[in-house]
Amino acid sequence: MDTTTLENNAKKLCAPGKGLLAADESNATCQKRFDAVNIECTEESRRKYRQILIATPGVEKYLDGIIFFDETFWQKTDQNQPFREYLTDHGVLPGIKVDKGLVDFPGFEGEKITIGLDDLPERIQKYADAGAKFAKWRAVITIGEKMPSYESIGANAFVLARYARVCQDVGVVPIVEPEVLYDGSHTEQQCEEAMSDTLDTLFQTMDTFRVHLPGAILKTSMVLPGKDSKILMDHDDVAKRTCRVLHEHVPKELAGVVFLSGGQAPNEAFINLNRIAKLGGHPWGVTYSYSRALQDQVLKTWAANQQMIDHVQSVYMRQLTFAAAASKGELNESELGGNTFVSGSQDL
Repeated sequence: MDTTTLENNAKKLCAPGKGLLAADESNATCQKRFDAVNIECTEESRRKYRQILIATPGVEKYLDGIIFFDETFWQKTDQNQPFREYLTDHGVLPGIKVDKGLVDFPGFEGEKITIGLDDLPERIQKYADAGAKFAKWRAVITIGEKMPSYESIGANAFVLARYARVCQDVGVVPIVEPEVLYDGSHTEQQCEEAMSDTLDTLFQTMDTFRVHLPGAILKTSMVLPGKDSKILMDHDDVAKRTCRVLHEHVPKELAGVVFLSGGQAPNEAFINLNRIAKLGGHPWGVTYSYSRALQDQVLKTWAANQQMIDHVQSVYMRQLTFAAAASKGELNESELGGNTFVSGSQDL
């Protein structure tokens, strides 16, 4: 294990004022998003859209990495250059989502486990050989009646830890994502407790499997009341609770923490990140790894007129500037204006 390279790449991915774009939607998820804006979902239409996200001039000012889905990892620009090579040439690290999705956790109704470990060593070596510098694996933790169970938390922590160690053995930085879902009617206190239990178990398990924490990153949700709880979101309370959980349950030697928007509207995701960053004093890098918070307006604008690429790119850059400013606690929240969409759709 080359710990120096792992640590350097992990630190780069969590640099102040920059973040990650999660462009790792499966084809099935792309189908739903394209259908919603009346765009035909084909391999070529997906490539054209992703090219905007990857090749807009200046994205390297706000992004240190982009997470790909397998199809995107092998796609090319109009100039026939692989996307991953284009990013490398512009100082942005290419990453890859390597989990194979969620299945029911047998014996525990309502809970999920993530699959894909069996052939991961072969797959991650292929991606590493082709230039991937980091990877992502998503697990989900559901809050509900008698959930999350101890068994579900433990099983998902085991899978995340094994994935992380396999990645590091080939020089790839692992992003471990134990997402505590926004779905549900739980309180913010229940969310805080679920996150605390999940993180404790996760890092104990990662230690057991000898994961090198300075070369690893946590991707996490924020402490939020459930979207069906009818509890009004208090941005300062979200920031206070989220920071408390992280400071009390995340080892200081970890390279960084990146936040998913997890179904929040873009404004919510930007403001909450801004308030978290303002609290300061974090022992690890803190930034964003957003999907829909960055992409929703971009996709809608592109769908309205696919020929106005300059306009689409300007919308994209605006979203990136909001996220980058928020990651430093420097966002002027009044500038967000009507930059709002309905909450409830998760980053995948």
